[in-house]
Amino acid sequence: MILIKNKKRIGITNPKFKISELQSAIYLISFLFLFNLCFSQNKKDIKKNGIKSIKVSTTDSKSGTTLNESFTKYDSNGNILEEENYDNEGKLKKKDSFKYNKNDDETERIMYNPDGTIKKKILFKYDNNNKTEEITFDGDGKQTEKSEYKYNAFGERTEEVIYDENNKLKTKHIFTYDKNGMKTEKKTFDAGGNTISTKNYSYEY
Repeated sequence: MILIKNKKRIGITNPKFKISELQSAIYLISFLFLFNLCFSQNKKDIKKNGIKSIKVSTTDSKSGTTLNESFTKYDSNGNILEEENYDNEGKLKKKDSFKYNKNDDETERIMYNPDGTIKKKILFKYDNNNKTEEITFDGDGKQTEKSEYKYNAFGERTEEVIYDENNKLKTKHIFTYDKNGMKTEKKTFDAGGNTISTKNYSYEY
Protein backbone atom coordinates (compact mmCIF):
# COMPACT_ATOMS: atom_id res chain seq x y z
CA MET A 1 0.00 0.00 0.00
CA ILE A 2 1.40 3.41 -0.95
CA LEU A 3 1.31 6.14 1.68
CA ILE A 4 0.77 9.63 0.24
CA LYS A 5 1.19 12.96 1.99
CA ASN A 6 0.95 16.33 0.26
CA LYS A 7 0.92 14.59 -3.11
CA LYS A 8 4.31 12.98 -2.43
CA ARG A 9 5.09 9.34 -1.81
CA ILE A 10 6.59 9.09 1.67
CA GLY A 11 6.86 5.33 2.08
CA ILE A 12 5.50 1.86 1.48
CA THR A 13 4.15 -0.77 3.79
CA ASN A 14 4.04 -4.39 2.72
CA PRO A 15 3.32 -7.22 5.17
CA LYS A 16 5.41 -9.56 2.97
CA PHE A 17 8.58 -7.50 3.57
CA LYS A 18 11.36 -9.45 5.21
CA ILE A 19 12.91 -7.93 8.34
CA SER A 20 16.20 -7.26 6.51
CA GLU A 21 14.38 -5.46 3.71
CA LEU A 22 12.44 -3.35 6.21
CA GLN A 23 15.64 -2.47 8.06
CA SER A 24 17.34 -1.47 4.82
CA ALA A 25 14.42 0.76 3.93
CA ILE A 26 14.51 2.38 7.40
CA TYR A 27 18.26 2.98 7.13
CA LEU A 28 17.85 4.56 3.69
CA ILE A 29 15.04 6.86 4.83
CA SER A 30 17.03 7.84 7.94
CA PHE A 31 20.10 8.64 5.85
CA LEU A 32 18.15 10.79 3.43
CA PHE A 33 16.43 12.59 6.30
CA LEU A 34 19.72 13.37 8.03
CA PHE A 35 21.33 14.45 4.74
CA ASN A 36 18.52 16.88 4.01
CA LEU A 37 18.54 18.09 7.60
CA CYS A 38 22.25 18.90 7.43
CA PHE A 39 21.82 20.75 4.15
CA SER A 40 18.84 22.78 5.35
CA GLN A 41 20.50 23.41 8.72
CA ASN A 42 23.32 25.26 6.98
CA LYS A 43 20.86 27.63 5.33
CA LYS A 44 18.88 27.84 8.57
CA ASP A 45 21.98 28.81 10.55
CA ILE A 46 22.88 31.49 8.02
CA LYS A 47 19.40 32.97 8.36
CA LYS A 48 19.28 32.54 12.15
CA ASN A 49 22.62 34.27 12.68
CA GLY A 50 21.93 37.00 10.16
CA ILE A 51 25.01 36.18 8.10
CA LYS A 52 25.27 38.53 5.15
CA SER A 53 28.39 37.11 3.51
CA ILE A 54 31.14 34.50 3.82
CA LYS A 55 34.67 35.09 2.61
CA VAL A 56 37.21 32.27 2.29
CA SER A 57 40.91 33.03 1.91
CA THR A 58 44.20 31.17 2.29
CA THR A 59 47.44 32.53 3.74
CA ASP A 60 50.74 30.97 2.71
CA SER A 61 52.85 30.30 5.83
CA LYS A 62 56.16 30.92 4.07
CA SER A 63 55.42 34.04 2.02
CA GLY A 64 52.66 35.42 4.21
CA THR A 65 50.61 36.06 1.07
CA THR A 66 46.84 35.88 1.47
CA LEU A 67 44.73 34.91 -1.53
CA ASN A 68 40.96 34.91 -1.84
CA GLU A 69 39.29 31.60 -2.63
CA SER A 70 35.61 32.49 -2.62
CA PHE A 71 33.04 35.07 -1.55
CA THR A 72 29.34 34.37 -1.02
CA LYS A 73 26.63 36.92 -0.28
CA TYR A 74 23.23 35.96 1.21
CA ASP A 75 19.78 37.51 1.57
CA SER A 76 17.79 37.59 4.82
CA ASN A 77 16.37 34.09 4.10
CA GLY A 78 19.78 32.48 3.69
CA ASN A 79 19.57 32.30 -0.10
CA ILE A 80 22.73 32.94 -2.11
CA LEU A 81 22.63 36.32 -3.86
CA GLU A 82 26.18 36.39 -5.22
CA GLU A 83 28.94 33.83 -5.47
CA GLU A 84 32.53 34.52 -6.52
CA ASN A 85 35.32 32.01 -7.07
CA TYR A 86 39.01 32.83 -7.52
CA ASP A 87 41.91 30.99 -9.15
CA ASN A 88 45.22 29.95 -7.56
CA GLU A 89 46.58 33.45 -8.03
CA GLY A 90 43.65 35.08 -6.27
CA LYS A 91 42.17 36.45 -9.48
CA LEU A 92 38.42 36.34 -10.08
CA LYS A 93 37.58 33.23 -12.08
CA LYS A 94 33.81 33.07 -11.91
CA LYS A 95 30.91 35.11 -10.57
CA ASP A 96 27.22 34.24 -10.40
CA SER A 97 24.23 36.22 -9.12
CA PHE A 98 20.80 34.89 -8.14
CA LYS A 99 17.23 36.09 -7.58
CA TYR A 100 14.29 34.33 -5.90
CA ASN A 101 10.51 34.54 -5.59
CA LYS A 102 8.54 34.69 -2.34
CA ASN A 103 8.78 30.88 -2.04
CA ASP A 104 12.59 31.03 -2.23
CA ASP A 105 12.54 29.40 -5.67
CA GLU A 106 15.36 30.58 -7.91
CA THR A 107 13.95 32.82 -10.65
CA GLU A 108 17.10 34.24 -12.20
CA ARG A 109 20.75 33.26 -12.48
CA ILE A 110 23.39 35.37 -14.19
CA MET A 111 26.90 34.06 -14.91
CA TYR A 112 29.62 36.66 -15.44
CA ASN A 113 33.00 36.63 -17.14
CA PRO A 114 36.04 37.70 -15.07
CA ASP A 115 35.85 41.17 -16.68
CA GLY A 116 32.31 41.67 -15.38
CA THR A 117 30.46 41.16 -18.65
CA ILE A 118 27.51 38.77 -18.74
CA LYS A 119 28.33 35.29 -20.03
CA LYS A 120 24.95 33.66 -19.61
CA LYS A 121 21.55 34.39 -18.08
CA ILE A 122 18.89 31.86 -17.07
CA LEU A 123 15.27 32.63 -16.13
CA PHE A 124 13.02 30.17 -14.29
CA LYS A 125 9.23 29.91 -13.91
CA TYR A 126 7.27 27.82 -11.39
CA ASP A 127 3.83 26.43 -10.68
CA ASN A 128 3.13 25.07 -7.19
CA ASN A 129 6.89 25.07 -6.48
CA ASN A 130 7.56 22.91 -9.54
CA LYS A 131 9.85 24.42 -12.15
CA THR A 132 7.87 24.63 -15.39
CA GLU A 133 10.15 26.67 -17.64
CA GLU A 134 13.82 27.50 -18.00
CA ILE A 135 15.13 29.92 -20.63
CA THR A 136 18.83 30.49 -21.31
CA PHE A 137 20.25 33.64 -22.91
CA ASP A 138 23.77 34.47 -24.09
CA GLY A 139 25.75 37.55 -23.14
CA ASP A 140 23.96 39.61 -25.79
CA GLY A 141 20.53 38.74 -24.41
CA LYS A 142 19.63 36.33 -27.21
CA GLN A 143 17.82 33.12 -26.35
CA THR A 144 19.97 30.04 -26.85
CA GLU A 145 17.68 27.38 -25.37
CA LYS A 146 14.35 26.86 -23.63
CA SER A 147 13.15 23.93 -21.56
CA GLU A 148 9.61 23.15 -20.40
CA TYR A 149 8.70 20.64 -17.68
CA LYS A 150 5.62 18.64 -16.68
CA TYR A 151 4.89 16.70 -13.48
CA ASN A 152 2.53 14.04 -12.19
CA ALA A 153 0.28 14.26 -9.12
CA PHE A 154 3.20 13.31 -6.86
CA GLY A 155 5.37 16.20 -8.07
CA GLU A 156 7.65 13.90 -10.04
CA ARG A 157 8.94 15.25 -13.33
CA THR A 158 7.46 13.25 -16.19
CA GLU A 159 8.40 15.31 -19.22
CA GLU A 160 11.15 17.69 -20.33
CA VAL A 161 10.96 19.38 -23.72
CA ILE A 162 13.95 21.34 -25.04
CA TYR A 163 13.73 24.00 -27.75
CA ASP A 164 16.45 25.87 -29.63
CA GLU A 165 17.03 29.62 -29.97
CA ASN A 166 14.09 29.85 -32.41
CA ASN A 167 11.74 27.86 -30.15
CA LYS A 168 11.96 24.85 -32.48
CA LEU A 169 11.80 21.45 -30.83
CA LYS A 170 15.21 19.86 -30.27
CA THR A 171 14.79 17.04 -27.78
CA LYS A 172 12.14 15.52 -25.58
CA HIS A 173 12.64 13.39 -22.44
CA ILE A 174 9.95 11.20 -20.88
CA PHE A 175 10.39 9.86 -17.33
CA THR A 176 8.56 6.97 -15.67
CA TYR A 177 8.54 5.87 -12.02
CA ASP A 178 7.70 2.78 -10.02
CA LYS A 179 5.20 2.54 -7.16
CA ASN A 180 7.90 3.72 -4.75
CA GLY A 181 8.35 6.95 -6.67
CA MET A 182 11.78 5.87 -7.94
CA LYS A 183 12.70 6.75 -11.51
CA THR A 184 12.74 3.62 -13.66
CA GLU A 185 13.14 4.93 -17.18
CA LYS A 186 14.19 7.96 -19.20
CA LYS A 187 13.37 7.97 -22.90
CA THR A 188 14.85 10.57 -25.23
CA PHE A 189 13.25 11.54 -28.54
CA ASP A 190 14.41 13.76 -31.37
CA ALA A 191 12.38 16.54 -33.01
CA GLY A 192 10.68 14.00 -35.26
CA GLY A 193 9.49 11.84 -32.39
CA ASN A 194 12.05 9.11 -33.02
CA THR A 195 13.58 7.39 -30.00
CA ILE A 196 17.22 8.36 -29.55
CA SER A 197 17.95 6.43 -26.38
CA THR A 198 16.40 4.68 -23.40
CA LYS A 199 18.00 4.77 -19.98
CA ASN A 200 16.81 2.30 -17.37
CA TYR A 201 17.23 2.49 -13.59
CA SER A 202 17.12 -0.55 -11.32
CA TYR A 203 17.22 -0.66 -7.52
CA GLU A 204 18.17 -3.32 -5.00
CA TYR A 205 16.41 -3.10 -1.65
